[in-house]
Amino acid sequence: MDFLKDVWNQISAFTTEYVATPIGSMTAWDVIDVVLLAVVLYELYRFTRNRRAGRVLIGLVMVVVIAVTVNFFDLPALKYLSRMVAASAFFCIVVVFHPEIRDALEHLGNCTLFNPRSGTISRKRYPLAKELTVETVDAVFRMSKSRTGALIVFEGLTKLGDFISTGKPVDARVSSHLLQNIFFVNAPLHDGAVIIRDMRVHAASCVLPATTSKSETFEGMGTRHRAAVGVTEVSDALVVVVSEQTGIVSVAQNGKLLRGVDERTLTDILMTYIAGNAYLRNKRANMRQEYLEMLERIGRVQTPKENPPSPEDLEKQIQSFIAEEADGDEAATSGEQLSADLGIEISESSEIFEEEIL
Repeated sequence: MDFLKDVWNQISAFTTEYVATPIGSMTAWDVIDVVLLAVVLYELYRFTRNRRAGRVLIGLVMVVVIAVTVNFFDLPALKYLSRMVAASAFFCIVVVFHPEIRDALEHLGNCTLFNPRSGTISRKRYPLAKELTVETVDAVFRMSKSRTGALIVFEGLTKLGDFISTGKPVDARVSSHLLQNIFFVNAPLHDGAVIIRDMRVHAASCVLPATTSKSETFEGMGTRHRAAVGVTEVSDALVVVVSEQTGIVSVAQNGKLLRGVDERTLTDILMTYIAGNAYLRNKRANMRQEYLEMLERIGRVQTPKENPPSPEDLEKQIQSFIAEEADGDEAATSGEQLSADLGIEISESSEIFEEEIL
């Protein structure tokens, strides 16, 4: 019982000193500090939950909990070990979380706050972006029909110099014929990826890192799809893939793969990635213009001013017409002959006309 009382007293003293007293003396700046800390921890959780570092982070939290427990119960041997681990904890964290720290710094550097014009393109370069998209989409779907494998990388803010150095420099204007010639089966540069930088084919036959993901999404896919996802895991690039076996067109970005893309969708994806807000504003204006033109066409449609004649009126008009065209018996004979040739009577024709109207 004395041991339990001591534990309870220690817990009460800890709660009073580190929980109740700080909360009671909090100011507005303290509240802001706590909110910002909560935001940072939440963003850290979002960043690591779908990565291998997530499980490592849980293990690190468990180590911290064990260290606090050891200090709380004052265990000398374990306290010595925990101090030894704490002395090298910083270097351990840097080594274990090296890929994640690099990705986090890259995401921070690519943030729109530090790159205010990264989400748009100038008016002078907009036609170049449109030409690049048209030529790329044409080449991609021509290769899709012929089932020619292709791997096209569009460089973003993260430079891909490490991967460019593994290929052959090209530095040429993007055209449909050029891309098809590069990825032609017997071409010397077909094996590898084409990297497009500043709207020009910068290099070809480049080697890309394969993804380390073990997801079932990649079952039945070749190395092109794994390489496409792999390069988007370490950069903000966008990759277009054409399957050599099926001809299916896929797009990879941010470590995710979208399969079965059609021409219109690929055009929207590429233009949004290259031109950004400039394309979205232009597309919104075009959609508004199409909407106004549709309303104008609808306004031109006029409803009929008079109702169609009834079957009885139509029968009277036919009989009057026959009577005016011929006299007496000749009119009757021609009318009977006409009915005999058609195999129907006038009353039947009026019924058919009524069914058509209905």
